Order: sequence, then C-alpha cells, then structure tokens
Amino acid sequence: MRNFGLEERQEPIATRTFGSAPSTPAPAQPAATANRNVAVLGPTLRFKGELSADEDFILQGRIEGSINHTQSVTIGTEGVCQGNIHARVITIDGSVEGDLHGSESVVVNATGRVSGNIFAPRVGLIDGALFNGRIDMGARQTAAAKPPVVPEQPGVALSAEQTERLLGSKQ
Repeated sequence: MRNFGLEERQEPIATRTFGSAPSTPAPAQPAATANRNVAVLGPTLRFKGELSADEDFILQGRIEGSINHTQSVTIGTEGVCQGNIHARVITIDGSVEGDLHGSESVVVNATGRVSGNIFAPRVGLIDGALFNGRIDMGARQTAAAKPPVVPEQPGVALSAEQTERLLGSKQ
C-alpha cells in the first residue's frame, strides 16, 4: 500500500448505512458527522453536465461532466465519471477520467481506476488501484517552512521522537 500523508482509511461504502437503523450497535460518532446529508445517485442514473452541491455525494451511476462539491465525493464501485472532480475529500472506488482536486485528501482504493492528475495535500493509492497521471501535493506550504530533523551522527538510527518530528515536518 502506498500512503502519502494519510493517517487512516475511510470507512468502505458497503458498511455505511443511510436512512435505516443498523442491525448492530454502531460506534459512537461525533454529532457533526451523524447529521450529515448524503446524496446518492444510483447505478442506473446517467447524467451530463456540471453537478454541484454542499452535501456529501456518492455516485454509483455515470456522469459526463464536472463535479464541484464543498464536502466529500465518493465514486462507488459501479460509478463512472468523465470529467474533473473538485471536493474537500475524494474517494475513488470506481472509474474516473479527469483531474481530481481535493482540498483535504484524495484516496484511490483497490477497485479504483483514475486516468488524470491528482491535486491534494494528502493522497492515498491503495495497493491494486490503477492510476495514470501525476500527483501534485504542492498545496502543503508548511513542509517547506520546517527543516527536516537530521541525525547528529551519520549512520546512527533516529529515535522514535526524532522520527515523529521528521514525519511531522513532511506533512
């Protein structure tokens, strides 16, 4: 697995529940995430044009055009997008032909296929994902401001604290 600045993977779509009570008790969630609105476009939907909204969005159908959302966009395993995507968090399980612009993060899961460029401060390419393009993580200006921690003696391993500082300076 390639992990470029991602601390944890988002919950898979199959385990998310929308509009019904789960059969098993779910872990406690912050109030902000429990009341989020989610728009879902099913697998039989075909859409041409520009799509924009302020709620989370899950695509299982096909879109020919751009997606501009202020929250998260998930392209499901059956989802296909031919156009650019702009969102806070982008998760790809299906197919995208276009550029991905994530203001927070972009994750291409094992079933995901992306032909285009990725622009985000945090990028995750899960083992098995197909990706053809370039990655630009240039939105991270704090990394240039902090010099990396270098060991005092060459060839000597870094302590856990030095390693954390070094990894923290790259984020």
